[in-house]
Amino acid sequence: MATTNRLYILVAFVFSSVAAIFNIVSLGTEYWITGTALWINSTSDTSEVTYGLFQGIYKRNVAFPYTYEITMTCDFANNICALLCGLDKEERGNLLSSLYNNSYNPNYSMDNCPIITRTSYYHRSFEDPAVYVRQGTYVSPSAFINAGVWLSTLIFLLLATIVGLLAANLALYNTVANPINFFLGVKSLYIYNSVAFCSTVMYVTLWGSMYIQKIFHNLSIFDTLVGNFNSDKTAFLGYSYWISFISMAFYIGSMGILYYREYLNERDPRQKRVALDTEMTDPNLYLY
Repeated sequence: MATTNRLYILVAFVFSSVAAIFNIVSLGTEYWITGTALWINSTSDTSEVTYGLFQGIYKRNVAFPYTYEITMTCDFANNICALLCGLDKEERGNLLSSLYNNSYNPNYSMDNCPIITRTSYYHRSFEDPAVYVRQGTYVSPSAFINAGVWLSTLIFLLLATIVGLLAANLALYNTVANPINFFLGVKSLYIYNSVAFCSTVMYVTLWGSMYIQKIFHNLSIFDTLVGNFNSDKTAFLGYSYWISFISMAFYIGSMGILYYREYLNERDPRQKRVALDTEMTDPNLYLY
């Protein structure tokens, strides 16, 4: 029953809360990937790229350094995503399609891309020194981020966050109440924490596998896709990814605390249950 050793349920609430908070931080931050890209016409002009599941930052160092806001742009029909910038969603979508079909403009420059300043971002009204695409450059479909994996990562991350918060709230509820419904009681906390833990494992595995196969060799931004910049083996998983392992540890810890509470309850004499023998064969034991 939830009326005994409630302190351990409170600790489980803290553990599940911390785990869900790290899931939220992972979802909202833009450091799933950090990497550098080297301009093929220079040995010193290195650009920096960081991005999350939705947006990122591209510090492009060519002639004049600019910092651009890049956005995850997906085409689910072709199962591809890339980090692109443009005036709006439609422009980014058209650019992604042209890259996939190898019909992009070789003279493309980032004129409509929002430039980030220390306090805000704006669109340039003047041209950046263009970095022209090498003639005959072929954009391989394998260089793009897999849209299905990206979507699955997002779904499992959201599921882990929602179920983790549910586990935390129900644990707090069980510190002040003793619900009869199984799905609201202490036993159900094992299920919710397990679902949150497994969901976290799933999105970590999915994104990690795609990183090894794709992102490690190409950051999937315009300049690396068309071959202007080389990012082979220069991309790394950022803290937004790694903190997910902290979430997994706290979900396991929450279940461990609840199991230890059950262990203490079983050893408590006040919690012993007396089994009644319903098959009494001695007639002298009957009361009339």
